[in-house]
Amino acid sequence: MASFRARALHTALILSAGFIALGTTVSGQAPAQPWAGHYAFVHDGGRTAGGSPIVVTYRLDIASGRGNRDCLLRIEGFQTDETIVCKLDGDATSVAVKFHTYGDGRLVNAYGTKLYEIGKTLFALRRTGPVVLTEWEALGPDGVRRGTAGTAFERQR
Repeated sequence: MASFRARALHTALILSAGFIALGTTVSGQAPAQPWAGHYAFVHDGGRTAGGSPIVVTYRLDIASGRGNRDCLLRIEGFQTDETIVCKLDGDATSVAVKFHTYGDGRLVNAYGTKLYEIGKTLFALRRTGPVVLTEWEALGPDGVRRGTAGTAFERQR
């Protein structure tokens, strides 16, 4: 009887390892998305002619597996207050953050201007060791050109 239980336990461990290697946990759930978490970037755009600081904070919250609502991007600061619902596309080393809607569900911003099409890549994140590189695409801070890559977003928790 003891050898039967030992073989059953051994078989269960082998099956568990096989499921995990295939990207599925034993319970049938997909593994946690490696990008899940909270990221932030503070852009210092200098000062206005009157001396006021031009600071804009970008907060990216990623919780994958929610269809077209994988992430929420909040952009707040100098003359800026936007929320964008976004979708992720990529893998453990690189992910594109794509526009889905604004926070209110519309496709136009607060001024009635359509800046992005659904599925348009706003920016991409890429892991290079412990560093996360950001490549700006359709969206970017003032003064930063499209296609520019560098360290911007940092994981907060």
